[in-house]
This record gives sequence, structure tokens and C-alpha cells, in this order.
Amino acid sequence: MLTAPEQPDFETLRVPVIKVFDGDGFLTRIYHPARGTAVEVAIRLGFIDAPEMDQPGGPEAQAFLQSIIGGKSVDLAILTKMDTGGIVDRHGRIVAIPYLPVAEQDPPATRRPWDLRLPRNVELEMVLNGWAWVLERYDPDERYFEALEDAQRCRRGIWALDSNVHPWEHKKQRYRTSKPRRQGTDNQPSLFAGSEPSRDCPTGCGGKLLDRSGRFGQFLGCSNFPTCRYSCNG
Repeated sequence: MLTAPEQPDFETLRVPVIKVFDGDGFLTRIYHPARGTAVEVAIRLGFIDAPEMDQPGGPEAQAFLQSIIGGKSVDLAILTKMDTGGIVDRHGRIVAIPYLPVAEQDPPATRRPWDLRLPRNVELEMVLNGWAWVLERYDPDERYFEALEDAQRCRRGIWALDSNVHPWEHKKQRYRTSKPRRQGTDNQPSLFAGSEPSRDCPTGCGGKLLDRSGRFGQFLGCSNFPTCRYSCNG
């Protein structure tokens, strides 16, 4: 397993990992000052997207994340979600980068007392070992893209497969398959075809959501970019 030692750039919060949901999410417990007690909350990794559990590589990605953080504690660098303006996404999950602290790492067999060790960026390790895509629209650090290119070049994890479908494309295909057809709408063009009216940006900036194309596929972005950085899958 390739590791990604890195000192967090932001203040972190140490929390326990109760359950790993998939390759990019887990359950934890955080103290709630207003309630005076700890509450269980879901954590969504901020800059990566692992395969869905019903995709090839999904269960393996979950198992890999479990092997890194399962039953341990992690330090969360909590992010601000662009489409909500807060730390919680539209599904009620806290968005963060988890770091594996030195105290939770297995000591190297040849470690010396004076060896300097760093926390490990769990997101970066998921990408580097080939178990996640990078969410380009959230503007992660360039090292995420370098890790992705290295994993693809060396055919690690899901990149050993002949073809991969991005998780967001897989979810759209699944939605189209499960959505009941309505009479007279079978031939309606998709939003990405550019023939449907544009939508107002939900941030209230006055911009419109436009079809954008990034390194990892299509998405909707605000016409006021870079002043407004809202984006979504469509």
C-alpha cells in the first residue's frame, strides 16, 4: 500500500471511525455543544469520489478505506461545501479531509526513536492506490491529480479494469433506468444537450447554470465563475 504523509494545512478535529459506508464515507461521533452530548454524523470525503457499491471496484474501495481507518480515530480537516455555503452537503453529511494521525499508524519495523513521522492524507491514499476519482470541480490541490495520473499509469485498483464509469455518470444512468417514463417525454433532450432552458444559480448570485466540461466529464457550473464557484452534476 502506498501512503501519503502530509501535514494538514488547517485545524483538525479528532473523531472515532464507527462504520465505513463505502470508499468515500464513514460514520463518526462528534460532541454537540448545544445538546451537551455526542451525536453520530456521516462524513463525506471532500475531494474524491469512489465507485458506487454496485459498481466494479466499489466493495474493494470500501474494504481499502476500512483497512486504513476502520476502528481507529482520524483528524478531520472540515471543508466548506460550495453548493451549500456550509460544512454540510445537501445530504446532511459533513464534508472533510480525514488524516490518519501518527498515534494510529503502525510503526515501521525499522523505525528509530528520532524518526520524524507525519499524519497521512486518507483521501490522497485512496487516489494513489487506485480506488477513487478526483472531483476536479472542487479545485483540489495539484497533488491529487498527480496521484490519479500515477495510479492510472501503473494500473492500480480500478485502473486495472479495461473500462471505468465515473460514479456520477453511473448514478445518472441508474436514475434514468429507474425513473418511470411519462408519455410524450421519451425523446426529450437532456440538459447537457444544450436545448433545455438554463437554470438560475441557487446561490442567488444572478448567474445561470451552464454546461461545462472538465477533465473527468460534464457538469453544470455558474456563468459567474470564478466569482461564483457553484457546480453540480446536473
